[in-house]
Amino acid sequence: MSPETPAPPVPNYLRPCVSLDVHKGSITATRMDPGGQVVQTWTFPTTRTEIASLAQSVPGSVPVVLEASTPGKAVAIVLKEAGCELHMAAPNKIPKPDVKTDQRDSVRLAHLYQSGSMPECYVPPPEVEHLRLLTRNRRDLATKVTLVKNQVHALVTRNLADAEMKGVSDWFGVGGLRKLVRLPLPSEERAHLARYLEQLELLAHQEESMQTELAQIARGRADMQLLMTIPGVSFYTAVGIIAEIGDIRRFPDKQHLASYAGLVPKADDSGDAKGQQHRPVKKGNMVLKSFLCTAVKGMLKASQSTAVAEFYRAKARSLPVQKAQVAAARKLSAEVWKILTFEVPYHEQDADLTARKEQRMRSIAQSPAPEVTEEQLSGLADRVSGKAEVLARLQEEAGGEDTEVGDVG
Repeated sequence: MSPETPAPPVPNYLRPCVSLDVHKGSITATRMDPGGQVVQTWTFPTTRTEIASLAQSVPGSVPVVLEASTPGKAVAIVLKEAGCELHMAAPNKIPKPDVKTDQRDSVRLAHLYQSGSMPECYVPPPEVEHLRLLTRNRRDLATKVTLVKNQVHALVTRNLADAEMKGVSDWFGVGGLRKLVRLPLPSEERAHLARYLEQLELLAHQEESMQTELAQIARGRADMQLLMTIPGVSFYTAVGIIAEIGDIRRFPDKQHLASYAGLVPKADDSGDAKGQQHRPVKKGNMVLKSFLCTAVKGMLKASQSTAVAEFYRAKARSLPVQKAQVAAARKLSAEVWKILTFEVPYHEQDADLTARKEQRMRSIAQSPAPEVTEEQLSGLADRVSGKAEVLARLQEEAGGEDTEVGDVG
């Protein structure tokens, strides 16, 4: 074998590994020799110190295997920073056993890895994980705003006051709100309306602080500014798309990116299903899919028409709006792949629109970055602690409890 010829990869079953069953309070680890022989199983607290100690004890050539979850991803970040070779399993694709214990789960994960049957998912680096957390929290704000606005609409309807709001295009604009607060409502309903408006004010304040951080991130990233050359893609949408994609090089072609985003039909060529038209799309990264569909909607509002927008309009003549959006988003995902892979602007960009978007981004990014000091957090904690009993009661009434959420990358 010549020096230039790379050595063939070692099969998983010939490699030792360390598997981790991660929980918020503890981690159960299994060290397995090649061929599936369990050498050691032990449990230790889920702390940064203990995880760093584990990383030091594991040789760099020994892979570490764990499931994707909120604590699992936090552990993965520490291990990756320490230089460990990581493999993360997609929990929703692993069959659930009849008997579950932490030790059994840890051993089972090691066996799955060594057998080559473990469904792996992407392990994003810390900077990508930060982007995802930021954009997904921003998406949560949008969901909460929609919920509160729907509650306001329901309040008006149950008081038979919709006719009073007739002709108001935006209930939550300046004119709409002035009319809304002057509706002849009972005192108890005015109290409900006041609470809804207070919630909207808080959500808007949080969104403004996040906008600054998002704009500052986009201002320093050439890939995000290239995506902004697409009509309808704002700096927030650009950050969101990059956050969900991560490294574009992990997608060898545009079809792989579309599949990852859940924008391709399910494969079903058996029996009568063969050749079936308009099959449901496969599951994928629903957040990326949502960002791409949002970009399609933005394209439709842009002054310049594009091939993607015209493709949507053609599809919308024969398909429901949602399916037409997904079809257009699939076409747009191909453009995103080209832009990020070849580092070129969108071929149909509106230069004036792009310039305006960049100017808005720079203007927002000039605001002071929101920084929270320890003293501010302490003051906030003191105020919240005075309401601890109220919050606990509300959570108990809602049946809420802390959970570990899986997350497939």
